Order: sequence, then structure tokens, then C-alpha cells
Amino acid sequence: MERILNAAQMRQADEDTIAGGMPSLVLMERAALAVADELERTGWDTSRILAVCGTGNNGGDGVAAARLLAERGYSVSVCLTGNREKYSEQMRCQLKIAEKYPITFVNSFDPGEYTVIIDALFGVGLAREVGGVFLDAVRAVNRSGAKILSVDIPSGVHTDTGQILGEAVKADLTVTVAYKKQGLLLFPGAGCAGGVILKKIGIRAAEAVPAESVYCLEEKDIQSLPVRDESGNKGTFQKLLIIAGSETICGAAFLSAKAALRTGVGMVRIYTAEKNRTPLSVLIPEALIDTWEGEEPDGEQLQLLLDWADAVEIGPGLSVSGFAEKLLALFLEMNHLPCVMDADALNLMARNPGLWEKVKFPCTITPHVGEMSRLTGLSAAVIKSDLVAAARNFAMEHGVVCHLKDARSVTASENGCCYITVTGNSALATAGSGDVLAGIIAGLTVQEDRLPAPAAAVGACIHGLCGREASRKYSRASAAAADLLDEIAGFL
Repeated sequence: MERILNAAQMRQADEDTIAGGMPSLVLMERAALAVADELERTGWDTSRILAVCGTGNNGGDGVAAARLLAERGYSVSVCLTGNREKYSEQMRCQLKIAEKYPITFVNSFDPGEYTVIIDALFGVGLAREVGGVFLDAVRAVNRSGAKILSVDIPSGVHTDTGQILGEAVKADLTVTVAYKKQGLLLFPGAGCAGGVILKKIGIRAAEAVPAESVYCLEEKDIQSLPVRDESGNKGTFQKLLIIAGSETICGAAFLSAKAALRTGVGMVRIYTAEKNRTPLSVLIPEALIDTWEGEEPDGEQLQLLLDWADAVEIGPGLSVSGFAEKLLALFLEMNHLPCVMDADALNLMARNPGLWEKVKFPCTITPHVGEMSRLTGLSAAVIKSDLVAAARNFAMEHGVVCHLKDARSVTASENGCCYITVTGNSALATAGSGDVLAGIIAGLTVQEDRLPAPAAAVGACIHGLCGREASRKYSRASAAAADLLDEIAGFL
């Protein structure tokens, strides 16, 4: 897994590396060399290159890259932006060197004047809204018609959250150094980054990794899952109980159960409304079916089911009826097994926040932003403004694993460690997709000791990959939740 840094961590890593004896100008030269090399590899029309540079060290990276490209025979110009009295020491040094090279310095530029623009206005330290001459520069870059390469992070993107600080450069390619940054992975910043290339330049974060670190989980991280035990039987591979499906919704139970079976669970048992027995028996004959009837949950029946299971998933299609509320409360009183809570279970928890006191077992929750808003009382806008903080704060406060679903999802563990999922696409934005995800996570929960990260993070990675494969067959617009099911096998 790849560790992802925020602005403060990146700044500290930079300072520690310099304090360890690495000159800052050497790091800047390495960053500039990475930019120049990657630009040459793009295959773009590089006949007229412009580096748009700010006043800080990111601007210095841009000036140095322009010099290296000029050395290689390219026609290069540099547009200096901002008050020259505020130039950093390294920026001044790079300008002094660059003045001796065949570089044209300009104060402005017109659309169509350059074929490539290197965006070196702001780096990871930007925390204020872009304004003044810098806003003018961002707008000019975006309307230039040129191919755009951003240095480290597109100017105007918040390094920690991916939020847009007023306006941001929309790059075709971002060359980021040392470590990827959270803002490159989280939308809307991810949408401004284009392709992201990571280049190591000698900066190293402290070896002591804090508990509240952030990682990126990608396909390569799930390719080394342990091989299934050939001497095992269905009991060896654990038993999952899924409590799902009200009288009008059996599809959610089917999607979750089928997804769980595809993860390799030995047995799946569905506890659902009696009206769902026949359709579920036809849809998924591999699953055991138990049902409820009447207005009061049956404690003895529930206890027998919990005694049978190794883990539980509760919530998909459950409804928020009075019966469902009573069933959830009874379940929380009786359960001791690892549990995945999804959908209506979370909506019921939001209605009755005192129920969190009853969660005394290992628990993973899988809210989308709307459900998270109901759980926390925060607006969707506030949650989306910092997904990592929202997931981490809830997980640590309630002692659960919180998988917060969005275009880029965040899984936060009880100790604050977070995982960002980048494998998905818009094919997953369809009804029932969350039920499939919950089933995958629940199926992996009973196998968590063999996983490289929490089941929710691994499950989300697999779910995203399934979306990718389904969209290749059906297109992102036409892929349905059921289409994801057959893709699970390709990643386990």
C-alpha cells in the first residue's frame, strides 16, 4: 500500500530531509528534472513551452524545469506571477541561474500562444482562496488551449481535502514528488489532476508512521491475497448471516448475499420478511432462508441465527418501519459477532443515536454522504469538504470502522488510520451497488485475518474494480448492480 501525505506531513518530510544533510536546491533540481523528463515522455507538441511560476518554491521548480528544457533545445518561456519581493530564497536562486540560459521571460500570454504550459503557481502549502493576479493566471492557463502539466499538485487544489480554493488549474498531467497527496485522490481535486505520476526525489517521511496515516489501496494491493485452503470445507470458510429485505424489497438481500458468496464465504443465511422467501429461493438457491412474520421480532429465532453465524450484515432493504427498529434494537442487545451495518440500519441508528451505546462488538458501517449527514447532523457539503476528517472523526468517536462512500471513498479505522479507494468509476452510481459492496465487505469480514487492510477497504477496492470491468462490457451508463456480481471472481 502506498502512503499518502497531507500538507503538514509533506512539509515536515521536506524539512527533515534537508536537516539530514540534503540541500534544498538539490531537491528542487531533482523535482525539476522529473518534470522535464516526464514532459518529454508525453508525446505532446512541445514546440512552444511556457512555465507559469508563482513566488514560492513551486515556482522555483517551474523555473528550474524551464532551464533544463532550454538546455535540451526546447523553445521555453517563463511567466513570472506575483510580487517579486515575496520570492522564496530558492526561487531567487533559480531565477539568477535561469537568466543565463536562452529563456524568454514574459508578463502575460494569449490563448494559443503556447503548446504546453507548466503550472508552477502554487504547491502543497496553499490554504487560502486563489485571488488577484494568481486567479488571473489560473484562468489564463485554463483557457490557453495548451496541454497542461502541473508541478506536484494543480494550483488551486487543497492538498489535504481536494477542495477547490476558488478556482484551480485543470491539468492534463500532474507530476507529484516524493509522495502522492490526498488532494490528488479526492474529488474535485482528482478531476483537476489529469494523470498523476509519482517521482521519488530523495525526500523521506519519518520512519515512525503515526497511527492516523492515510494510504491508497489499489489493484496491486489485493493481488497477493492468500490462496484458499484446498483442505477446507464450507464450515472452514465461515458462515455469514444477512439480515435484510422488508416486505417490499428483496432485491437488496439478493445482491448482498450473492456478493458475499462470490467472496468465498462457505455459507450465507438470509433473515428476511416471509414474503421474500419464494423470490429469494429462486434468485439465490445457494443461500439458506429464514423469515420473520408479525409485528414483534422473535428473540429466540434471532439467537439461534446468531449462534449459527460467524459474522453478520444488517440493513440492506430493511426499511425504517417500527418492526425494523425493534429488530435492530434487539440485534444490538444480543449480538457479539463482527458486523457490517449498512443502509436502513444506519438510518435507524441516526433516528436513535442512543443505540450506539449498545455497539459492543467489532462493527463496520458503510454510509454514503446522505446517510453520514443523518448520522452526524452535518450537511452533505461539510462532509464532502473533508471526507477523511468526517470518516476518521466518526470512527474514532464511536469505535467503529467507517467506510464513507463517495466518488472516492474513505475507510477510517478505530485508531484513525484511513484508506482512500481510487479504483471505482461512475458505473457504481446505480441502485443496488451499495448492497453489492456491503455483501463484499461482509464476506471479507469473516476472512479479515488474511487481508492487507480492513475488510471495508479491501472490499471497496474490489467493488471499484468490478465497476471498472462491468463498464467495459456495458458502458458506465448502462452497467447495473447485478452486473457487478460476476466480476467479483476476477479479483479473488
